[in-house]
Amino acid sequence: MRSTLDELITELGELKALIASIEPVNAALLGHKDSVVQQYVSIRRRFDYAAFAVALYASFEKFVENLVTAYALLEARRVEYAKLPEKLTEKHLAGTAELLWRRRLGEGRYVGMNELGVVKNLFECLSGTRPYALNEAVVSAHDANLRAGEVDAVFAAVGIEKICDRACRADAITSWYCTVQGLDTPPQDGVKRTVLEERLKGIVERRNQVAHRGGNPMNLLGGADMSEAVAFIESLGVSIFGLVVGRYLVAHHATSSGRIELPLRDGDGPFKGRTVVVVDKPAQRLFVGQPVFVVVESTGARWGRIQSLRVDDADVQELAANANAPTGVGVGLDFRFPKSADAKLVALAADDDVVWSPLAVAAPAA
Repeated sequence: MRSTLDELITELGELKALIASIEPVNAALLGHKDSVVQQYVSIRRRFDYAAFAVALYASFEKFVENLVTAYALLEARRVEYAKLPEKLTEKHLAGTAELLWRRRLGEGRYVGMNELGVVKNLFECLSGTRPYALNEAVVSAHDANLRAGEVDAVFAAVGIEKICDRACRADAITSWYCTVQGLDTPPQDGVKRTVLEERLKGIVERRNQVAHRGGNPMNLLGGADMSEAVAFIESLGVSIFGLVVGRYLVAHHATSSGRIELPLRDGDGPFKGRTVVVVDKPAQRLFVGQPVFVVVESTGARWGRIQSLRVDDADVQELAANANAPTGVGVGLDFRFPKSADAKLVALAADDDVVWSPLAVAAPAA
């Protein structure tokens, strides 16, 4: 699942490089004496914009489809088919039937799929076989371009309701909005949904305009507006990812034997911009580099690794199970602990590579 966000960030980075190159490349070519090159400069600007509009939407659409599919497949490993969200099983059944009826297997996004495999997967799902395989292309299918309502519908099918409403209160979106509006503090109730709706609508419509008008798009965006559009999609992608990760962490680690709850001590912090908390000493081992997370239902997850441990005014690399820590343990985080009253810090005894990138330096041996 982590790779879906990594891929989006990489592709948006390439778009940022494209935007940064437009003006200097055009400036370098403008002075060229060859008339063919002069003509190319005016044509290039239109096609740069067309490529940008198509690529920005395509990156977001692929991210959403891949993330929805990855989450559904993880849920399918955890629970039997009959216990998946009803919207998902209904979509899977109806979508598979439509896929077979339209006889589109082997084409477009359905390359590599055949009737026998699709029917076998559906039969095993309906008959209660474990493990079972979902028809992935059906899980992520959508009937329209990904405006806000369609994004909501795609995620609702896998049990994550009103994701755009919740994304409006997530850290990345509110940070983006503050930057665009020049605000020092984010809106108390988050960004208005209409802002998200209009931004997504604009990106979809520009992509469609290019698709319908070819190399003659109207109302070309300047470099600053293109950069802002990329920043919006990046913040929305990060926000959506955090909400999906939050749902995954709750579902897959609620009763995990490797789950270590770290209750905050009353009256102690957080400190240092909410990146240091003081917790009661748990019975399990703690160490620098250990994966930790906190989930807030309305805004998603924050996760990272323990950056430091401090006991009795001394820094330590690890703390053995049941070690003496009468004044609590100071835990340095690489994210800000949320202000929500119901936020709980949780550590994991080992990495979950669905969410966490590998450590550059190995964690201390247990």
